[in-house]
Amino acid sequence: MNHIQAMRNINRNLFEGVPATADALEEYDPDAAELVRDAAQHLFKARRDNDQAALNEASNLTFRAAAELLNQAGGSVYVRFPIMITARLVELEAALLAAKAQPSNERNVKRPDRINGLKTWPDDGTLPPQICRLCDTDLADVNNRLASAICVVCGYWVCESCDGGTDPATGDAVCEDHKGHPLAVHCTEYA
Repeated sequence: MNHIQAMRNINRNLFEGVPATADALEEYDPDAAELVRDAAQHLFKARRDNDQAALNEASNLTFRAAAELLNQAGGSVYVRFPIMITARLVELEAALLAAKAQPSNERNVKRPDRINGLKTWPDDGTLPPQICRLCDTDLADVNNRLASAICVVCGYWVCESCDGGTDPATGDAVCEDHKGHPLAVHCTEYA
C-alpha cells in the first residue's frame, strides 16, 4: 500500500485537479488494482465466451483483491463491504473492456434512412458529390482552401464553415443541423 502522505488529501475534493487517467485504486493499493484488472479480464472473457472456468477465476481473483484491501485496512473493516465494493470494481472494469472492444459503428447507432426530411447517403462505401450540402461550395475545386469531411449522420460532405463540430480523434465531422444526433457524440471540436 502506498504511504498515506503520498496519497491525495481526503479532506478536499477527491476529483478536483485529478486527471481523468488517474486511478484511485491503483493509488491506494497497486497489488489490489492488479488483481482487479486480472479479474476484469477473466469476467469479460467469461461473459463474451460463456466460459465457466474464466468466470470461476474472476470470482477467485475478486476475493483475493478484497482480501488484499482488507489486509491493508488492518482487518478492522466489516468483511462483506470490501468484497461487495471490489466485485463492483471488477464489473465496472469488465464493462469498460467490453465498451473498448466493440467498434463505435457497432454500438447500436446506425445512420438513419432520413433525417429531417433529407434522404441520407447510403452507407455502402460510395461517396457523394464533393459539394457542401449546406452552402453548396464545390469542395473538389483546387482553388478551394476549405477543409471538409463527410458528415457522420447524413453521409454528405460538409465544409469547415458549416460543420457543427469534428471528432479530434478521427477527423469525422457533423453538419451543424445534425450535431445533436447520437452518431455525432464525439464531434465536439469546432473550427
